[in-house]
Amino acid sequence: MTAATLPQLSCISPALARLRQPVTWGGAYLQTDAMPMPHLNQAMAIRNANNQNINQVLLETIRAINWAETDIDLAALIDQDTATTTEYGMVLVFVAEQSLGQVYFPNLNETRYIARLVGYNMVYNIKQRRIIANFGIRGRYLHAISGKPDHAALPEIYFELITNQDREGSIAKLMTEVVSQYPYSNRYGGKQFKVTSVHAKPLVATAAEKTDMSADIFRDQIGYLATVCFSENTEAPIIPYAKTATLNKNLIQEMRITAFDGNSALNTSLPLPDPDIGISVILDGWNFNENPVSNQRNEVSLTMSLTVTFQHQNDGRVIFSQQFFAQKEFYEIPLAKYALSRDARVYILHEETIDHIFAAISNGSIRSALYEGIELKTRSEATFLQAVTDDKKTYNNEYESILEILPYSM
Repeated sequence: MTAATLPQLSCISPALARLRQPVTWGGAYLQTDAMPMPHLNQAMAIRNANNQNINQVLLETIRAINWAETDIDLAALIDQDTATTTEYGMVLVFVAEQSLGQVYFPNLNETRYIARLVGYNMVYNIKQRRIIANFGIRGRYLHAISGKPDHAALPEIYFELITNQDREGSIAKLMTEVVSQYPYSNRYGGKQFKVTSVHAKPLVATAAEKTDMSADIFRDQIGYLATVCFSENTEAPIIPYAKTATLNKNLIQEMRITAFDGNSALNTSLPLPDPDIGISVILDGWNFNENPVSNQRNEVSLTMSLTVTFQHQNDGRVIFSQQFFAQKEFYEIPLAKYALSRDARVYILHEETIDHIFAAISNGSIRSALYEGIELKTRSEATFLQAVTDDKKTYNNEYESILEILPYSM
């Protein structure tokens, strides 16, 4: 059950939830004060066979959606002048890219590329400089391309990840089939949520050094990821995550909007609202254990744990605090030049864990399975996820307390 389909909301008329004025599509852009996105930055300059760039392809996608059947009326006014502006604007904001793997298969002479793209689809009031609805969006790329790994192919891969409406996990497909169905509204009941902090215990710094990672960068990666995972799995709007490192206090309180037209009135800075509920992620760290099974192959076990808390920001009351354990077992061939890196495995296991934690808010089956322990198996690896608690009543009650206050259209 999702936030949009809670029983107590069934009496609300869909007409009351609509944004009653048209929304101007402002295009996609990179949030420059977020994470480095070198490949996506190059992808923004690429043109396809029809001489279209990313924003032009997305515009066609947006126009093709029947927004009249959703909770928003979108007017894609790409040729508007600055004096002709609707009250509301919509932008697609990219905040982080993750190039997670280039795995080569010599027998097939092909490379499997694994990538992620994290961002938001945001509707905002242009005149009032106010965020109306901000939903997380995440592109996933897992595809094999002929030939050996080629780092130069990554910009084209990100272009494909955004624009190919026929590819599973692409931004264009998500906009068409998923994001367009989210409960966009002028007004929401329930509470406003935000990932307010990502803490790292001392073991994280040690583990990051062994894995050739930056603990500080990883914290922000998890901050953006957790924000999007929460919104995706609950289908609820969320306040954007504010990167903590290198930003001063004033910058943290605002988010810069850069529409495709540099002179557009859509360009502005939006103050980030104060959340009612703060989400904190506490990283305990991770560890790799190796067991040689032959002269060429090692069996490897990656273990990690983290804690997630939800806290009322007005009085500091904690309404959810649960720890979760995760383990992934796989094989490594040390002599193989092209294999999935360990830092990528750390990110992916955290992603899988956080996804299940937030999916359990509105999905009772996942919640029960996570308490008992979930096993996920493929041909190449086995993953185990479990809540670290014996108190099932408190575990369920805390999840229910979050479900009851999720945002809903009014």
